[in-house]
Amino acid sequence: MGPYFIGGGINGISLKSWPLYTEVFEADKVINVPIAKTHGLSTLTLGMKNWMGVMGGWRGRIHQRIDESLVDLAMFIKPVLTVLDAVRILTANGPQGGRLTDVKVLNTIVASQDQVALDAFGATLFGLKGSDLGYVLKGHERGLGSMDLPRISIKRLNL
Repeated sequence: MGPYFIGGGINGISLKSWPLYTEVFEADKVINVPIAKTHGLSTLTLGMKNWMGVMGGWRGRIHQRIDESLVDLAMFIKPVLTVLDAVRILTANGPQGGRLTDVKVLNTIVASQDQVALDAFGATLFGLKGSDLGYVLKGHERGLGSMDLPRISIKRLNL
């Protein structure tokens, strides 16, 4: 775990510094592969929420400003691609789950270079809009990406 600091050149709003696993910065390219599920605090776990997995330290501290903290992380960690696993999504009692009836089979994979767009689209898989997720709205407002799905080229492939 390295002395990587959020802040400085990226203007972290909530997180000014945090210990992060160094492997994510030592890799030539990083691909983020989250599993789509509900989450009691952030509503959903999608691309940006998945970055909590590279955090060391006591992560409970970020829960007070979760949306801002997730955007700070997403602005600091730049994947070349995010691939959302929505083959089976957890629709309730996340992140751990409760019953098999909480799982919905969608057989869907979503990929994007834009973390905000991916999360905005991912929200629609749960019957939500991107703007229903605070971190998506804040990421859009801070220029991390676009949640304006009608203006984004979305290609659907049937295999």
